Amino acid sequence: MQFVNPAFLFGLTAIAIPVIIHLFNFRRFRKVYFTNVRFIKELKMETQKRSRLRHLIILFLRIIAIAALALAFSQPYIPFKENQAPISSRNAVSIFVDNSFSMEAIGSNGSLLDEAKQKAKEIVSAYKPSDFFQLLTNDFEGRHQRLVTRDEFLNLLEEVKPGASSHKLAEIVGRQNDVLSANQSARRTSFIISDFQKSEYVFGGTRRDSSVTTYLIPLKPNMQGNVYIDTCWFDLPLQQVGQTAVLNARIWNKSDKDLEKIPVKLEINGSQRAVASVDIKPGASVEVKMPFTNYKAGIQQGSVEVTDYPVVYDDKFFLSYEVTNSINILAINGKEPNRFLDALFSQDSAIRMINLSEKSLDYSKLSSYSLIILNELTSISSGLAEELRKYIENGGAIAMLPAVSADLPSYNSFLLSLKCPQYAAIDTVDSKVVKLNTESPIFRDVFEKSNGAGQGLSENTELPLVMKHLPLFSPSVTQTQSLIRMLNGHDLLALTNVSLGQVYQFAIPLDPAFSNFPRQAIFVPAMYNIALMSRPPVRLYYIIGQNDAVRVNHSAPVGDKVFRIRALKGNFELIPEHKRVGALTNVFVNNQLTQAGNYLLYAEQEPIAGLSFNYNRDESDPACLTQAEIEEQISQARLSNFSLLKADHKPVNEILQEMNYGHQLWKYFIWMALICLLAEVILLRAWKH
Repeated sequence: MQFVNPAFLFGLTAIAIPVIIHLFNFRRFRKVYFTNVRFIKELKMETQKRSRLRHLIILFLRIIAIAALALAFSQPYIPFKENQAPISSRNAVSIFVDNSFSMEAIGSNGSLLDEAKQKAKEIVSAYKPSDFFQLLTNDFEGRHQRLVTRDEFLNLLEEVKPGASSHKLAEIVGRQNDVLSANQSARRTSFIISDFQKSEYVFGGTRRDSSVTTYLIPLKPNMQGNVYIDTCWFDLPLQQVGQTAVLNARIWNKSDKDLEKIPVKLEINGSQRAVASVDIKPGASVEVKMPFTNYKAGIQQGSVEVTDYPVVYDDKFFLSYEVTNSINILAINGKEPNRFLDALFSQDSAIRMINLSEKSLDYSKLSSYSLIILNELTSISSGLAEELRKYIENGGAIAMLPAVSADLPSYNSFLLSLKCPQYAAIDTVDSKVVKLNTESPIFRDVFEKSNGAGQGLSENTELPLVMKHLPLFSPSVTQTQSLIRMLNGHDLLALTNVSLGQVYQFAIPLDPAFSNFPRQAIFVPAMYNIALMSRPPVRLYYIIGQNDAVRVNHSAPVGDKVFRIRALKGNFELIPEHKRVGALTNVFVNNQLTQAGNYLLYAEQEPIAGLSFNYNRDESDPACLTQAEIEEQISQARLSNFSLLKADHKPVNEILQEMNYGHQLWKYFIWMALICLLAEVILLRAWKH
């Protein structure tokens, strides 16, 4: 047994007071003479014995009462084995309050965030006013990276609101240890109050600091279920005026219930454009298609929405895209323009193709074209090769149709710089196409898939014949995928991704002497989809907190001119950082944007791009670690300084009092003193002379 205030043990000397009083205050008996005392003598002896017993009992009760009071004021306790630090030392305490969106779930006493804040208040109330505290949240704000007084801590705690940020356990513990390590003279303790979602709290890799005792306080929501929109995408990367666009949305049901007829709503530019309803099995996801038509060109912004409660931050998914009037294609011809290309693209108002010779090229305008077709160039000059390389690295696409009498060294020198397959001498052995890559966007939705007809083609599909070709070979490993494969194992068409751009390589020119490919059914979808896929992919959305670069095909501002990002609704505006990379400009938000929604990027007063930002869906899965799972992970990670604090049925401050001061005994001594005093009163009143 130990004492919080051992100085009060000197109060035990007060036991001498009742002893002295009893020793010098014995009742004196007066003699009374009787004629016959034979009968009174026995009564007198019995009365003296009873009086002496009464006085001794009263003395004993008074001694016990005084001793109990002295012990009570000294606050005795039986310490726990793990409590080795001196309780009277100064304390430095770090408290992490999880304020991620998952903490909006309802617990037994309101939202989990409200419960977490209450637990934090209970923790600080268990310590002395002279101790210092750190408040840490997922926001990782600079003002939270220091120790403050109790009153300052409570003021900061009142300002904590739900936020989009979330961090792994290792990051949280690292921040706490960094602040606490600056106070070597104090007893260092950290607390983590959270719902401990499985997606975020992985204990492996967490840094252990044996000088810091860490307590984990898990909070449990009443219901662990959530419906949310995970992602959205279009069937085709290019959206055009007057054409039907199909937007796909993946919706998850993270609950143990079957959900039926969940409404899904699509809005574009503030107008509802499509609705759907979905049925979702427990723990499963569905993909819903929402077709609609774009009636005007330019920047389009919208959202997909479902209805769910109580976690609502992930019920709405924002997106931005651009609708174009036409696709600009440049054909650089070695001789004459190709009649097959002209016949194909001249019939489509959505595609605008220009034929030029190499001598009439304006290199400064190459970036204005989505696709450049190298049509039977005899050779590729070093100047053209360098400009094409820059064009591709900045997101452009080229399609190569080799010439019959091509200067292969100049071709291959250019291709080698891009790490693309190179051309070999003409192979005049007849072959035919036997395989189309139907997993590629070029042919994915071209043919109806049928059972037993490999590659998703029907048995009667007529594929091109090849009389001669220039084989493609790769001297080293490349990121090349085969799109059209011939019987001899050579590629008729191959695609290589180079930096941000694409290189399509044909093994033949569009010449009937080489192949009947230009007259086959697959020619039209192949060339048309190459044109559609040639535009640099524009992201529909960005995730808040990931700080991905926003690439825009626009010159960087000069002088005092800057980019500006403005919210579509409200008065929010920020000036982002930007960096020029070739023909593109990278724009960086750098955690300045925290609200999901649609925004516009301005160059001066002109909107040049639509930007949509969504909250991270990592917190959307409500599955949380149980107390048993937390203890198991602590054991597996060998975090000997970590402990689980079970505060389900008792306030945290009471638990901490017990942990800091062990099993406290002062209450028992108070009761003992009161019982002794009460017994004395009863004895004095009931046991009279």
